[in-house]
Amino acid sequence: MIVTPIQFDLFLPQDLDRSPGVHVSSIIRCIAIENGILTNVEQEELSLVDIREITDKTSILRMSLGLAWEQYYIPVILSRYGVADHPGEMEYDGVFLTHDGESVSVIITVDHQPAGRMALFIHEVKATYKSIRTVGDLSSQWMWLTQMKAYCKARGTRFAMLHVLFICGNYVFPITPQLQAWQIEFTQQELDETWYLLKEYKNNILYPRNAGAQGWLE
Repeated sequence: MIVTPIQFDLFLPQDLDRSPGVHVSSIIRCIAIENGILTNVEQEELSLVDIREITDKTSILRMSLGLAWEQYYIPVILSRYGVADHPGEMEYDGVFLTHDGESVSVIITVDHQPAGRMALFIHEVKATYKSIRTVGDLSSQWMWLTQMKAYCKARGTRFAMLHVLFICGNYVFPITPQLQAWQIEFTQQELDETWYLLKEYKNNILYPRNAGAQGWLE
């Protein structure tokens, strides 16, 4: 038997149907990098919008796992629950947004008024090497929450569902992947404040003012 290692070139899909211009994922990533939220070891948060910048093999492999997970989980699993797969690109205030899915479900709001009404849900699907123990109640996950708030604002709803595949689970041996999903109800104030932050940051990039880039989360 002769075994010979073979190398293959790695690349990400180039035929993405996305409009040229400012995408919300790029704004969020820039803010996160400048504020120390996104570090070099968290490459799975890279966006396909910035595809021409991604040449590192490890980053490509991580993103490929995320793409493969989406292509299985949404059409095979979530479709059974009435979730539309990538319903289309949105534009809001000159920013482009592309959510993973959406569905209509019966909800009971926090104030229970009115009870049992129908609501639109935004769905976001992730695959991550983060530990499920560090994510907790999502309060520390600024990028994920900001992305979903932006989608909700643009789509005119306060409801979202986040589906996360934790590839390494809780990092307790034996390493076992775990799937966790959360239903989230945002307040309108949360959505408005988040969108104001993103819009102001976008305007600062396109039309630089005297204010510096730091301090956007203060």
